[in-house]
Amino acid sequence: MADAHPTQAEDHGVDVLNKKSAADAESAYGASTIQADAEKQRPAQIASGKKRPGNLVGTAIETEASKGAGLDPVYAAKAQLLNEALLDIGMGRYQWLLVVVTAVGWFLDEFWLASFTIILPAASNEAQFYYSYQNPTDLMISAAAGLTLGAVMWPVMSDLFGRKQMFTATVVLMGMAGLVGAGMAAFTGLCVVAFVVGFAVGGNQAVDAIYLAESLPASHSWLVAAQGAAWGVGRLVAYAVGWAFIEQFTCGTGPDGTSTASSTTSSSSSSSSSSSSSSSSSSCHYVSNKGWRYTWWCFGCITLFLYLLRFSVRMYETPKSLLARRRDDEAVQTTRDMAHASGQITWLNEAAFARVDGGAGGAAAGISASVRAVLGSLGGPLGLASLALLWASLGLTFILQAQFVQPYLATAHGVTQVTATTVTRPYWFSRYVYISICAIPGPLVAAALSEVPFLGRRRAGALFSLLAGVLMLASTALPSRSAWLAFACVLSFLEYALLAVATVYTVEVFGAPARGAGVAVVGFSWRLFGLVAWIIAGYSSSSSGAAVWFSGALSVVVAVVWVFLPRETRAKAAA
Repeated sequence: MADAHPTQAEDHGVDVLNKKSAADAESAYGASTIQADAEKQRPAQIASGKKRPGNLVGTAIETEASKGAGLDPVYAAKAQLLNEALLDIGMGRYQWLLVVVTAVGWFLDEFWLASFTIILPAASNEAQFYYSYQNPTDLMISAAAGLTLGAVMWPVMSDLFGRKQMFTATVVLMGMAGLVGAGMAAFTGLCVVAFVVGFAVGGNQAVDAIYLAESLPASHSWLVAAQGAAWGVGRLVAYAVGWAFIEQFTCGTGPDGTSTASSTTSSSSSSSSSSSSSSSSSSCHYVSNKGWRYTWWCFGCITLFLYLLRFSVRMYETPKSLLARRRDDEAVQTTRDMAHASGQITWLNEAAFARVDGGAGGAAAGISASVRAVLGSLGGPLGLASLALLWASLGLTFILQAQFVQPYLATAHGVTQVTATTVTRPYWFSRYVYISICAIPGPLVAAALSEVPFLGRRRAGALFSLLAGVLMLASTALPSRSAWLAFACVLSFLEYALLAVATVYTVEVFGAPARGAGVAVVGFSWRLFGLVAWIIAGYSSSSSGAAVWFSGALSVVVAVVWVFLPRETRAKAAA
């Protein structure tokens, strides 16, 4: 494009042939002359008398890419112009609709992850479906394996093919897999479907965050963290819907052990079985154990319905993704379309990008460039390793603490464990409902605190990690089930607050040319150690508190890692 517009380059005092090194320095991060020229192109009705919006607490937004972000100088200059344009467009109708649409994606993530906990007791109690040589935790391990693969593949594909296609594909895959899984004839088949569901969820969560972060003005990037509230809502709705089906159409698995199907068959033997304290899998057959299947059929239909609703909102590819793939004209047109959908117009045009191209040649694209961008975003390998450690701790600690604290309390303090076979179904489900409710405000509080000047993303993350670690360590001294439930609720609040801060920081710290690759690296770390945690929980019979103490100590250590992450992204536009 430099050859096609030589006069524009010369207008800014840049001789492409003879002054390349000077051009590199001038255009590295959107030189002031380029920015000033772009400012002149703004229509008066947009720029006149309009104060640039700040972040949630009014801090001015920096649109210039960090010089340590590892970005191609030409792309960084264009991204600055694009961020300026998005700030001028503001938070309009299209952006708010996009917040709702992506929130549905985050809702579905936890909706499906909760479904495994809901159906596992009933599915593993069904005769001729689950056999004694199998391990019920294999269902969770299969889902975790799918999450691990999905966390890598979908974000990387979004770098190659765009965010929009990956954004929609993951949801339909969840719904279809759920419908198929509900009809599985064997537990092994259900585990295979769990892997597919996990594969879709692992990508959906990552791509949704990227899609939203690249479409919002930087003044509202806190909404990426606030959307984590949809995770708690998803879990809450899942347990409420699952409770209704499991209660009515399931063989007994606990002290209440009542099977609705047994009453419909009117056989004396089944009536006797339903009134017993527990139904063995040999007496629990498909016809009297359809509750978990109804649950997944319902979940699949809900998911596909929400997928179809997405078509009621016209969604555009993110302009930063197009810009990163050197499709400048399309990025400009998409920005115009987004502005028009919100009743605005934008001053951004192709000429603004052409002047940047005229000032310097861009860096070569490819795998090596992506690797450099990922490493450069965090100041090198050590910074990337620190962020990966942070995510690994999120995958490991909360699962280990939740799975091992009850056996330890039962051994050390005589506190009765809460499982599907030791308590009534209403008590079992109500416990998860309370924990899900507590998860909802966590991301909202995290979004607010991460915008405060003396905290920012890093110190807010450190605060939540420290509190979580202290509570994990203290949970080994709980004297009763009620105290354990209270701690579980607070830890749920902290877990989702941490996930919200980690998510917004991660999508902001990487530039769009390698944002998917960067998210894939840390997402792989998160999900891989979640898989490790489930393997340990499923195949360890230990009732010691070692896993809980380890989890608490690791969370405290990670709080320090948070503080020393190389870049703070609060009030800074993501490139």
